[in-house]
Amino acid sequence: MKVVFFIGSDSEPTRRAIESVCGLPNVRPVAALLDTAPAGLKRRFRNLRRNIRREGPTYLVLRPLRGLRRLSDGLVASAVVSRDEVSKVLQAAFPERSFSLSQLADRHGFAVLKVGNLNGASAIAACKSLDADLGIVIGTRILARKIFSVPRMGCINLHKGKVPEYRGMPPGFWELYDGAPSAGVTVHFVDDGLDTGDVIGASEIPIRPTDTLESLQEKLHAEGSRLLAAAVQSLQAGTAVRTPQPSGGNKPRTKPTTAQVRELRQRLPHWRQPGDFATVIKNAYALAVYRLGIFRLSRLAHSFARQRACVLLYHRVNDYSKDPLTVDTGTFAGHLLAISRWYQSISTTELVGRIRQRERIEPTAVAVHFDDCYRDVASNAQPILEALKYPAAAFISSGFIDTDRVFDHDARKNPFPYENLRGSDIRAWAGGGFEVGAHTVNHVDLGGCGDEEAALEVLTSRTQLAAVISGDEAASGGGGDSGALRNTVRYFSFPFGGIRNIRSEVVRMIHEAGYSALFAAHGGFVDGNADLYDLPRIGVSFRHSPLFLLLELEGLMPNQILAKLKRVLGRGANPGHPAA
Repeated sequence: MKVVFFIGSDSEPTRRAIESVCGLPNVRPVAALLDTAPAGLKRRFRNLRRNIRREGPTYLVLRPLRGLRRLSDGLVASAVVSRDEVSKVLQAAFPERSFSLSQLADRHGFAVLKVGNLNGASAIAACKSLDADLGIVIGTRILARKIFSVPRMGCINLHKGKVPEYRGMPPGFWELYDGAPSAGVTVHFVDDGLDTGDVIGASEIPIRPTDTLESLQEKLHAEGSRLLAAAVQSLQAGTAVRTPQPSGGNKPRTKPTTAQVRELRQRLPHWRQPGDFATVIKNAYALAVYRLGIFRLSRLAHSFARQRACVLLYHRVNDYSKDPLTVDTGTFAGHLLAISRWYQSISTTELVGRIRQRERIEPTAVAVHFDDCYRDVASNAQPILEALKYPAAAFISSGFIDTDRVFDHDARKNPFPYENLRGSDIRAWAGGGFEVGAHTVNHVDLGGCGDEEAALEVLTSRTQLAAVISGDEAASGGGGDSGALRNTVRYFSFPFGGIRNIRSEVVRMIHEAGYSALFAAHGGFVDGNADLYDLPRIGVSFRHSPLFLLLELEGLMPNQILAKLKRVLGRGANPGHPAA
């Protein structure tokens, strides 16, 4: 069965949906028709009038502000590292993945045709020349019959919403706004109405109390790709059942107003995003500091004035979870590229050795750490680290290895399940030259538990990790403390590593257990006189663009400058970066 795709943009969810179909047996993609026609002046003016009626006169201010935010976000994203540089790293790290529509087309042998308006004459002519059996519509303008009737079987549409209740757009918003218990995905034939054609596939996903619009949309993207592939397969096999939609008064949903978005945010306090105005100001400040040479002057001053290191603390690396403990693969690659351009990498062992021997630390040397036990560190972070030859250490809560256990902070706050590391992942990590540190067995707060429990967590975690690395997992339940174990797992990091979570009794316990260094998570830099049993780390996430990360490494972010002023004026100490 020959299929042709009708698409509105080259986006990751669109590529994911296309790829789900390309992998089916006896289905051959012949082309993707990409709509490249901009909206005309008449349509733009009509939309402007409609939005002013819906939003009020403030829309004339909000619309340019949103455009300015998008522009400044783009300038910040490319200020230090270009998109092409990041793309090259990702392609090297994940050669089996496609990061653009053209790459996907080359991989699966179909053409990408930029046809302007999909309802135009050139698009219709191109579609007729393909002699396709089925058209698949993903995120386009409303198609006219003259185009959707060209494929022999007609066209099906992937709609991320339950019909007829949630026709229209945007995916997920109105379900959250209405307080619905679930959100749906539908595959239906295209007809003359908006999302009114016969249904050949439908499914639902539950909405969790911790979901945000972004997390729900990500789940709908994943479920949509699965459902689309199943629907195409049923059509190819001749087993698809067409179910007409009930007629009724369900009007198509439209883009929510600013007031409706604000109302939903108030009902979902965990859905936090900086406002447009604040983001534009922050972006403008960062760009000015970088473009006007202030960053370079600071970098030069640090290179002459003192020695120091920075330990960056990550937890998860994936492209679906937007939260303070996650960084996406592109941003992570951008971080390492930016650091490599301006600083020197340093391994944990070299950093600890230089501090112990009071040897010079290059300013600013940057070490990379991961805490907890997330499997995407192995599947996503390790290939990027290997592509850039960057050292790193993973501090692992040993009791989560090879289990489906969920960290308490994830159960409380996050709408996604996360896989834990497997023993084979850890052996591959260590075999690749990366370091392994202990992070307790059960991810307990060592500042709040008793001494006996703390001692078990500190000693047993190292025993279990050493056994996993050696492949002798049968011995992982022991509590031995041989020299071999000390050499295998030499470093420890605190779960809940804020200042208030660190007790001197536990620090002494870790020291006496033979760990070479102890890392916290309360922010700050490491200098040559640092205490090996109180080494600070700075937590980073997807909100740290490469530019913001560089400014933070130089202490030039506004919150860092204010903290310095407060310390100078005697009003406060290091505010810290408490982490999970």
